[in-house]
Amino acid sequence: MRLILFAFLIFSFHPGIVFARESKNLENDDKSIVVKPEDFEGKNISEKISNALGFLKECDGGTILFKDNTIYLITEAIALPSNTTMIVDGCKIKLADQIFDNIIRSGNLDIDEQNPNSYAKQLLPAKNIRIVGKNGAVIEGAENFYEGVNPKTGIKEKWLGDYWGWRNFTILFSYVDGFEISGLKVQKTHSWGIVLTNGCKNGHVSNLELHTTVKNGDGISIIQGGSDILIENITGETSDDSIILAAFDESRWSNNKYVFPLLPVRYSDYSYGGDIHDITCRNIETSGIHHVMILLPSQPKIYNIYCSNISDGPKGGKRKVMRIYGNGQYGQGFKPGNMYNIYMNDILSYKADIALEFLAPVHNSHFNKITQLKPGGKDVQTDPENVNVRITNMVKK
Repeated sequence: MRLILFAFLIFSFHPGIVFARESKNLENDDKSIVVKPEDFEGKNISEKISNALGFLKECDGGTILFKDNTIYLITEAIALPSNTTMIVDGCKIKLADQIFDNIIRSGNLDIDEQNPNSYAKQLLPAKNIRIVGKNGAVIEGAENFYEGVNPKTGIKEKWLGDYWGWRNFTILFSYVDGFEISGLKVQKTHSWGIVLTNGCKNGHVSNLELHTTVKNGDGISIIQGGSDILIENITGETSDDSIILAAFDESRWSNNKYVFPLLPVRYSDYSYGGDIHDITCRNIETSGIHHVMILLPSQPKIYNIYCSNISDGPKGGKRKVMRIYGNGQYGQGFKPGNMYNIYMNDILSYKADIALEFLAPVHNSHFNKITQLKPGGKDVQTDPENVNVRITNMVKK
């Protein structure tokens, strides 16, 4: 009892002890700073953005807020450094006419200034990059696409589609550990919409409305190495595949049709590998052409894939809701067993010819509730070499 009373008296007459403990709880753990492009000098908005991001890089991260203008008309890609959040609040980020570049990319590429459209000189690791849209935020390509001379043919033409390489992608993240892309309307793209490549991992892509209706207007692509990524709540219209999981090898774009490399580096030069695994996709409903979602293995593998509520929607237009490639269609070196642990529930075709199609064997997987609403359409086109694959609750109306 005396010990208890003694302790009580110490704390009663030494408030500094209690205050010190409270102060520890009030430490400034969030040291990030918020800037706007308009806070910085520059001859145009792109230079102001670059200076703002340079400031955040000095601070080891922070937030850049786009809010004060209705349209931010940029003349070069917004290159986001590690530990940076980009907030687009009620405005539009738009690429200016006749500019050939990404709109946004991770700022970890050492680009060869003598050959900027070829492979980057170096890809450095990046982490914790977020693009967050609010209040109707829009990412939009140019009104008048870049026209230039094709270095392979000598003919002047519009540089549209994936043959023109990685700098034509709208949003490009490479080798980023920890990322978010959310709350955006992405439209008037020049090629693919959102590309996550070269070992991106630990990411969340959500609440996007896609309108990628140009040549090769793919929606969201995970290519050559990617893991632990959630893609959810995706709508809109794409003129090519809406969701792509592509474990390409490098033979995919070695043909003469590609003017510039499809990706900024060769994955064989880095340690992250080309496998795609531990990906979750849910609540995807897109119209357009080609397919809603595809899996593309080659020598690298695809495994631990979890999908639910995937549909072409009432508008339709897609040929397949879910198509599983392999056997050399995209890249070389595929072997049976390179795709496994694929789990899918609720694949719904409104107007697609086939709800679920296998063009290559899958191992140790389960597909449930495959629904075909199109008269004369097929629910499942299977592969006879599938191993330990269950397909249950097929519904054809």
